[in-house]
Amino acid sequence: MSSPLDDPDGNWWDRKVNRRETIWLGLSAGWAVSLFGWMLGWTEFGDQNNIGQNYEVSPERYQQKVSAFKDAAGTLSVDDEDYLVPDGEDIYVGAFQWGFDGLPVVVRPGETYKIHLGTYDVQHGFSARNESNLSQQISLQMIPGYEWVLEMSWDDPGTYQVVCNEFCGNGHRSMHGTFLVADHEAVETGTDAGDGQESEPSGPYGGWLTSDETGGAADTFESVVDETGSSSVTVEVGADGNGGPFAYAPAAVRVDRGTTVTFDWVSAGHNVVVEDAPDGSDWSGVDSLDGEGYTHEHTFETAGVYKYYCDPHLRNGMKGVVEVV
Repeated sequence: MSSPLDDPDGNWWDRKVNRRETIWLGLSAGWAVSLFGWMLGWTEFGDQNNIGQNYEVSPERYQQKVSAFKDAAGTLSVDDEDYLVPDGEDIYVGAFQWGFDGLPVVVRPGETYKIHLGTYDVQHGFSARNESNLSQQISLQMIPGYEWVLEMSWDDPGTYQVVCNEFCGNGHRSMHGTFLVADHEAVETGTDAGDGQESEPSGPYGGWLTSDETGGAADTFESVVDETGSSSVTVEVGADGNGGPFAYAPAAVRVDRGTTVTFDWVSAGHNVVVEDAPDGSDWSGVDSLDGEGYTHEHTFETAGVYKYYCDPHLRNGMKGVVEVV
């Protein structure tokens, strides 16, 4: 044979296979069958992800369940971070672009909890792993329109990080939450407190920055930042706060008429939606979800209170106020 395009010489198709090749083919086939049998056996007898139960539920209805869970939960402060303390054995976690509602949560080691998983928008992942031992982890899927209920317990105290392991958009990498497994003193929850009577919204601006109004409380708000006398002011969009990069900094600012306010995006996946503005105002905010480095400027000429929020993270408390005097 002078060319690879020519037929091989001799009776090449009927030659006996070398014994070494036969041995290796036999070993490979045996190993493949063994692995196949091992997979079948592990499926039947090995440890598997919890199956649990699932129910059809609209995203809006599931969000109401998560809100009710948070309202009934107590609060425990550990290392300057506030954790929800479940009012009973049920814990509700809602995923959205791009965060986890209902977290962080503190649980007691050895106790069994019912974890409810659902999503408000698109498909997300739920991967919980021990911060100090990444081999201890569980990976699940969260599907829109369904509530998945699983029984889970944590034997080893420590911090368990929750991340989304299903790509869900350009802010996917910012999705994280926390379970803290630790013994703690008794904390007052919804079962222990309150007389069941609704209260009027409290706090400045009609309670806009609290959980009495739409969305969660703006935890970063302590007082109004007075910038009267300044010709320009900067508000960071996506600053740290409210359980992640879900805050405006400052949350509330007071300025003079004619002041230019620059909204500076310091993290991705946020917008500035105007909830309420004085009559005659021409400020329309920013409806698109923009990323780090984007800026938006507006000169406020009309006196009054301007309330605004981030649409994907309103439930986290990402709300703000510009007060023009």
